[in-house]
Amino acid sequence: MKQIVKNFNNLIKKTIFKVENKTNDKFHVSKFSKYLISVIVVLFIYIFYLSIPLLYDKNWIQNKIVTKLGNEFNINLDNSFNFSYRILPKPHYLIRDSKTSLAEIKTLNVFISQNNFFNKDSIRINEVVIEEANFSLLSNDLKPLYKDSENKFSKKKIKINDSNVFFKNNLNEVISIIKISNAFLLFDEKNLFNLFDLKGEIFNIPFKLKYENVLNLRKQIEINAPDLKLKVINDFFKKDENLSSGISNISILSSSINTKFNIKDQIAIFQSDGSRIYNSKIDYNGQLAINPFDLNLKINLYDYKISNLFTPNSIINEFIKSGLLFNENISVQTLVNIKSTKKDEIFNEAKLELRILNGKISFDKSVFINNNIGLMEISNSDLFLDNDKLFLSSNLSIDIKDIDKLYSFLNTSKNSRKNIRNIKLNIIYDFLSNQIELKNIKINDNDVSSQFNNIAEGFIDINSNNLTKSRKLLNELINLYDG
Repeated sequence: MKQIVKNFNNLIKKTIFKVENKTNDKFHVSKFSKYLISVIVVLFIYIFYLSIPLLYDKNWIQNKIVTKLGNEFNINLDNSFNFSYRILPKPHYLIRDSKTSLAEIKTLNVFISQNNFFNKDSIRINEVVIEEANFSLLSNDLKPLYKDSENKFSKKKIKINDSNVFFKNNLNEVISIIKISNAFLLFDEKNLFNLFDLKGEIFNIPFKLKYENVLNLRKQIEINAPDLKLKVINDFFKKDENLSSGISNISILSSSINTKFNIKDQIAIFQSDGSRIYNSKIDYNGQLAINPFDLNLKINLYDYKISNLFTPNSIINEFIKSGLLFNENISVQTLVNIKSTKKDEIFNEAKLELRILNGKISFDKSVFINNNIGLMEISNSDLFLDNDKLFLSSNLSIDIKDIDKLYSFLNTSKNSRKNIRNIKLNIIYDFLSNQIELKNIKINDNDVSSQFNNIAEGFIDINSNNLTKSRKLLNELINLYDG
């Protein structure tokens, strides 16, 4: 190409100077005109050069490109698709409406080297860009990510834009969908690792994922979800063909959850390693099956402020509001034991049970305990969405074992004290507005007055509630109760 341009410039100079010498002042070509003519002609020649692939036999070049895609990028296309050559934005073959065993691809751009279009046999692919594709993956399709040297990614970059990944179980049912904004994968020859980088959404939550597989040594996955203030780093170390171990670090809000684990036959057994939630120590252990997703977890929290569970930005609230738990293919059985030594706390202990099955979330049999006064138990709980709002409906039963200590805690005057042994009510909590509605209040199995219910509405705004306000309202209610 350089030689062609050089020869052409020499031709232009000889021709123009020859004409100029013959005509002297009668005919003069400025230097700018010479350069302009040269540029136009060179541009014309360059465009002609880029058009040479149009002269290739279409069937031959199509088979050539498809073969290279299979051999170099592990992209094996079915026979039915539209194939064409495009010059802009840079020379590439455009493949529309193609299919592979794992994807339906609306647009596949195959960018080629411009080095030597005169020799069609030397054509090389520089990069592949996939756009508007739908990938359907089973758990077995992800196994190549965890294999070693025989499953290297392509040495040349594969980009993926504006696509979807449908994860399916063995019954071919979709269990989750990832929307890909942009992603790429390649094998780094210098550092000898597979690299996969993705930016997208899952359950409408934006996230970034980076995966590195250092062949025969270790694998690392890093996930960032800024909306959840979540960062996850997992390091895997292969011990043998069936057993892997690793370390996981999850940072969310002001908490750090560190886990050691072993994985065998797609089942992970794990335990905590110096984890903390806010400033409180946490111990936990459990078992997780990947397909289908089944989690059995036990957590012990020490010196944790139990009232933090009810704050709008608590970890539990953030996960619930994210919608991650409303999935029919998730099964969770969790028991959280909490002990608190905080003096300004109503409850000293809590046993929180979380069950998720077939998209239903329940906190039944959860108990909050004041060692001196009594306990509160949750039953008939239901977490649900209504018009894009998240609600918790539940029955509460409050059993009082020492009424005198309750009145002492509330600073209730002796004249107002009543013989109260049990309180039952139904609550409806709106996570979006952080408001709570109290319904069907009964004391010692007796209905209360409408005036009692009106005053109880003072608890509606969780944000404005505090211990001082709660004591005042409760004393007003006790004073109204006929007893």
